[in-house]
Amino acid sequence: MLYDRVNFYLDQPGAEIVIGDRTYINRRTEIMAKDSVRIGKACAISWDVVISDTDYHEIAGTSSTKPIVIGDEVWIGCKSTILKGVAIGNGAVVAAGSVVTKNVHPHTLVAGIPAKEIKRDVRWK
Repeated sequence: MLYDRVNFYLDQPGAEIVIGDRTYINRRTEIMAKDSVRIGKACAISWDVVISDTDYHEIAGTSSTKPIVIGDEVWIGCKSTILKGVAIGNGAVVAAGSVVTKNVHPHTLVAGIPAKEIKRDVRWK
């Protein structure tokens, strides 16, 4: 389910955004892909979230683009940002306003800028 003003940007030939069944993406969320953004099934993505697999600008000696993989049943709180190269495990929760720069273990709550582990073995409905 997509709410109002959800935007997808495929900014390179061959770029893909894949979204699993029963996932909803709330208003004003933007997903940018130059390579690949994969979102699992039954995810809850809140409003004003930014998911980008690219920096759009490259610092010498680095890669500006790396795929993002978001597992099944992941909850991403409002105004969070998911940056390039991140994998978020099944059942994880990203607290509102977080900036995720590193991988998140399954069933883990992360929060902050940059996002840090707050609690493991979380379950949400």
